[in-house]
Amino acid sequence: MKLILDSKALEAELAQAQRRLAAAGLPGTLASVDPGAFGTTPLNLQALDALAQALATSLAAAKAPETAGLPPSYFGVVFAEEAADRLRGLGDFSDPPEGAGLKPDQYRELAASPPDALLETMLEDCASFLRFYQKHPDSAKRLTRDAEAARCLHSHLRLMARLLRRLSPEPADARLDTPRLRFTGTRAAPLGGEEPGGLLPLTFDDIVGNEEFVKAGKRLARDVAGFDLKAGENPKKVRNQVLFVLGTPGCGKTATAHAIGRYFLDLCGKAGLEARIRVIRRTDWASAYQNQSANTLLDIFKNEVFNAPGVCGVYWPDIDTAFAARGDSDIRQEEKSILGTLFGILDGTVGPRNGRWFLICDANTLNMDEATLSRISQNPIKALGPTRPEDFVRLLRDVKLKGKEAWMPITPAQWQALGERCVAEKLSGRAADHLAGRILTEMEDFEEPDEYFSMTLEQKRKLIAELSRPVGSERVLQMIEEYCRFERDSQRKSEEARFQNRVKEIRFHLSAQRAALGPEAGG
Repeated sequence: MKLILDSKALEAELAQAQRRLAAAGLPGTLASVDPGAFGTTPLNLQALDALAQALATSLAAAKAPETAGLPPSYFGVVFAEEAADRLRGLGDFSDPPEGAGLKPDQYRELAASPPDALLETMLEDCASFLRFYQKHPDSAKRLTRDAEAARCLHSHLRLMARLLRRLSPEPADARLDTPRLRFTGTRAAPLGGEEPGGLLPLTFDDIVGNEEFVKAGKRLARDVAGFDLKAGENPKKVRNQVLFVLGTPGCGKTATAHAIGRYFLDLCGKAGLEARIRVIRRTDWASAYQNQSANTLLDIFKNEVFNAPGVCGVYWPDIDTAFAARGDSDIRQEEKSILGTLFGILDGTVGPRNGRWFLICDANTLNMDEATLSRISQNPIKALGPTRPEDFVRLLRDVKLKGKEAWMPITPAQWQALGERCVAEKLSGRAADHLAGRILTEMEDFEEPDEYFSMTLEQKRKLIAELSRPVGSERVLQMIEEYCRFERDSQRKSEEARFQNRVKEIRFHLSAQRAALGPEAGG
């Protein structure tokens, strides 16, 4: 069975899905957790929309003639996976530990229920789950904020998906494509550019500096995009599938990697080649080490990368935090072995060298020792970010402040002088982004008239243009000086604290798994 659901099929079921959510009491339950200032919150509404879209997807799949022979639990998996994927886009929600799960004997009747009844039970169960945690006996676990409720829903839906897979045989020949996910049997994977980690909407036009990184990443993306799926081989001999990048905080490593990922997906899309980008997040690390066997991260590479149905690219940011944790004396030897195995993914000793996947990982040069660097790559790419006056001019004027030229009465000579000042002060790309934000804030620093809030989008834009204030060269120069005087040291300390916190997070999960999870980790 192969079925492709488009957005029109979902829209046809959306009103029905919304009515079912209301009947299950979910809007009222979320509002009772966090009523906000006006009875509910924007995040509550976003969560309800995520559930409604997911339910509409499942209802549309259940109505399709192609799915007539599938077990009812299949449509429950579709709803749970779609909803969890959409909720994940609303916050940094990690999956429940691998050992956590719902008790099958309490849900056996679901396997025999028709799809409509099964989905109705799942919605009611979601509402009951929220109400239970809203009045949890342990006050520390009680829900009081909308973000906590959304995280609770996400966890429950992930547990429901695990449970439903166990209640019925796997429909091995079933393949369903929704606008977000691809289901092979009951296994869900992001479709196209919709990734759990989320790629930023960036292109190479948004990148300033980092020419060596862009060139190497573009070359690697094109090499892997040349893989022939029918023949099962790459006509080019891709010798190195790992691109390791070093750069100080704020140099644009992340932005460049996301632009390469977008380029790769666009290239494969035009060629009709199935492709995906997987972003490795800190939550992937955490879930790996919460699992007693500590194999989740390796499973990600094995199942989602090495054995992906098409070609695959991986972006692993801030990998220096993992290596810093690797040297912690408190970590047991067996856990060091796990980290050592993951190290093998980077140095080429783990994973097929078949030109079907690539990995981009980056690190802060300030936190990497020479021994670690030598094992990862003989020739790491250095990301320098903007380094020349013209780089800063382009980044500020043509990228970050694009379309605002009319409110910046600055001559080319004055722009050049500003760029030279940025170079002299050794500002980073992140500092330039901060500067652009301050310029925009000052430009649009006015009080909107009351009628503004009832205007159309175009009317609002026109009014903003009329009320915006010009920001000249002298004021921009003053902002640069203020940044250098008050904020640069603060940002440096913040970056160092961010790094140390990530290291502590990994160390915590490595050396205190059971203490971190507790006996009631599953609920």
